[in-house]
Amino acid sequence: MIRRVIFRDELRNIECTYRDKLAEDDMNQVISAIFENPWTHSKQFILKKELGTYEDLLEIVKNTIDDQDIVFAISKLFLIEDDLKLPEGLKNIFIRNEKLGVFVGAGVSKLLGLPLWRELANKSIEYLYESNKINYFEYQRIINDVNDPKQKLTIFHKILPKSTLDAKEFYEKTFENKTKKPNESGCVYDLLVKFDWIKLSSNIDNEFDNALSRKNKSIFNEIVDDKAVLTKKKSRNVINFKVENLDYGKIYPIHGSLVDGLESCVLTTEDYLKTYYENLEFREFIGKIFKEYTILFIGYGLEEFPILEYIIKNSRKHYTLVPTYLNEMNLFRLHKEYFEVLNIEPIPYYLDFKGYERLNDVLSAWENEIKDLRGKDYYQRIREMDDIID
Repeated sequence: MIRRVIFRDELRNIECTYRDKLAEDDMNQVISAIFENPWTHSKQFILKKELGTYEDLLEIVKNTIDDQDIVFAISKLFLIEDDLKLPEGLKNIFIRNEKLGVFVGAGVSKLLGLPLWRELANKSIEYLYESNKINYFEYQRIINDVNDPKQKLTIFHKILPKSTLDAKEFYEKTFENKTKKPNESGCVYDLLVKFDWIKLSSNIDNEFDNALSRKNKSIFNEIVDDKAVLTKKKSRNVINFKVENLDYGKIYPIHGSLVDGLESCVLTTEDYLKTYYENLEFREFIGKIFKEYTILFIGYGLEEFPILEYIIKNSRKHYTLVPTYLNEMNLFRLHKEYFEVLNIEPIPYYLDFKGYERLNDVLSAWENEIKDLRGKDYYQRIREMDDIID
């Protein structure tokens, strides 16, 4: 995937760097060959529509300029790879095998067609209207005037308690309607279970667990159908909220799971109060996690962080992957101000090319970088040992 817009100053920098190698009209020929608006006075050039791939672009630049260094410098401007690099702080944590955890939100399950938290809340109110539990006026007022998703879900469960068949039917239908199978174009969950870290999730679906099951089946070369996986998981989740007993081979669904029953899920205001303020074991567990482990948030929106603010604020430095567009980096910087108050470093990844699927590319690149770094580190230690022996 390549950038479609280039700043004029970026080409000027290359022109200045390679002034001695460039013929007088070389850069003008490149600009004329690859951009739609070659003679504009704008600060930006727009790439021609027919140049759809990096290879197309490279071919034209090669045909225009002979010097390979200049060809490489120009074509490299169009590659967007900085968001694929593992940030230095996280890189050091991986290499040193320090305590690290991932905290997964609904944005990851969204890639499989499951609803975000806000979407789930809106669907619940829509369900109340469609099943004649509220009238149209009430539906419109709740949808438009109530902003907090957990308030909407509180209203939903006041009318349809978790124990009712209607409530269970709503969640069953909502979470069964995946628009994408995990094996289509890869699955972020399958990448997440490859990393050696504590795995926490606030999602109530089972996709993280399913990925872990797929990984385990692959290791033992077993063939198990989906029903068998779900049956196996029904007895899997007796969560021990004690940091000293943390198991890297488990998923910790801190808001419960539909597999364990709707009653276990943290959805309403009352649920959150009981879990985060009244459940002392849980509070101690989640507090210690954030103090003892560096946490990477993935799939979390800004609206979800206030729930954890009082826990995160006084803990160690954490990280969060934040989806953004290249032309919205100013907005990203404003969000960064908020995250810094929580001692969280936001890591941008770009939506311009594949949308949220870019997350697959980011995690795949990280995995390869970690393997490469650990490999180099391993062989360096071997060489050092050999030197000592000699």
